Amino acid sequence: MKKVMITAMLGMMTMGAMAQTVDNDTTCYEPEQVYKAGTMPKFKSGMGSMVQYLYNNLRYPKEAEKEMVEAKVLTTFIVEKDGSLSNITPVNTTLQFFDAKKKAEKLGMTEEELKQHFGKLFQEEAIRVLTEMPKKWKPGKIAGKPVRTKFEMPVHFGVGRFTGMGRR
Repeated sequence: MKKVMITAMLGMMTMGAMAQTVDNDTTCYEPEQVYKAGTMPKFKSGMGSMVQYLYNNLRYPKEAEKEMVEAKVLTTFIVEKDGSLSNITPVNTTLQFFDAKKKAEKLGMTEEELKQHFGKLFQEEAIRVLTEMPKKWKPGKIAGKPVRTKFEMPVHFGVGRFTGMGRR
C-alpha cells in the first residue's frame, strides 16, 4: 500500500512540474535565419498601420525643426515570442544639415558636438515612439513555434514633409 501511495504522490508531483514548465529559451535569431526557416515577425495590423502609427505619434524635435535638420535613425530591436519589443537600440543615425559649419558656429558648438547633439535628440524620439507602440507584433516563427527575432527598422524625420516612416 505504501508503494502505491508513494508512486501516486510522485506521479502527481511530476504532473504539477510538467504543468509549470517555463520556456527559458533566450536564443535570439537573426533575420536571415528566420527568413530561411520560417516566418518573419510582422506588425499585427500590417505595415500600413505601423506607418500610420509612426506618422501620428512621431514628434519632430523642436530644436531640430527650428534648425531644419533632417535625420534617419536606424534602430534594431527584438520581437519577443509574445510579440512585445525589447532591446530597442539606435545603431546608426544619418543627419542632414543645410550648412553644418554655420549651424555649429551659430550654436557655439563644434561640428562633431552638433552631430552628437541632434543625433541624440532624434535617437531618443525614435526609441520613445517604438517603446510606446501600442499593438503587439506577430512574432517570428520557426517550425511553427514563436522565436525571439532581431529586427531592423529605419525611422525617418523630414522637415516639412512626410518621408516614409516619419513626419515633421
